Amino acid sequence: MQEIQLIEPAFTQLNPVEFAFNLFLCIVASFMLRSVYVKRSISLSGKFHIGTVIPILACVTFLVIMVVKSSLALSLGLVGALSVVRFRTPIKEPEELVYLFLAIALGLGYGAGQSVVTSVVFLVILVLIMLWLSRTSIAKQDEYNLMIDWTDREVEVKDLLSAISDHTEQVEMQKYNVGEAGSSLFLKVMLDDVEKLEAILRQVRTIAPASNCSFYEARPLQ
Repeated sequence: MQEIQLIEPAFTQLNPVEFAFNLFLCIVASFMLRSVYVKRSISLSGKFHIGTVIPILACVTFLVIMVVKSSLALSLGLVGALSVVRFRTPIKEPEELVYLFLAIALGLGYGAGQSVVTSVVFLVILVLIMLWLSRTSIAKQDEYNLMIDWTDREVEVKDLLSAISDHTEQVEMQKYNVGEAGSSLFLKVMLDDVEKLEAILRQVRTIAPASNCSFYEARPLQ
């Protein structure tokens, strides 16, 4: 009978100096990314909640790549282990997803030993973020959902839209309901100054004195 030989998985020896250097760069870059996200993000949700995860996510990805590099057998086992993991944390805005992917990319790049390419591309992305988010047309505009309820049948929607348009950059009608008890209008408005909310409220009350106005964080209708 032929003897069956078990082949032990080959481990690639890691260079401690290279490992420590890449890990240091990964940590520094991840904290730079966190700082840019907290200061420059136009996200409406809690920035510090996502910001605290960015360095940890980059380091975890770095660890995973180092394990995969060291052994083919461990990489196959890691794929099987990760297949049972389910990430169900909701991402409210696309911008959050972009920063999380960038944190993962940092871990992948430095974990794979591509420190020069990763650093250069990361710095280019940071410069692009700084220039793009510094534009006043993006950084200083806020979106709100405006709900107006009124019972006076003499009030016309076109008058409300015309009055609101005078104080907003953009007005988009999302929903309009007419019933026996009254009418309701749902709008998405874009402002360049939050103080204009009061001006909008005064204009609406001038046209419909008995109306109720509610401002919400801009979110799509469910």
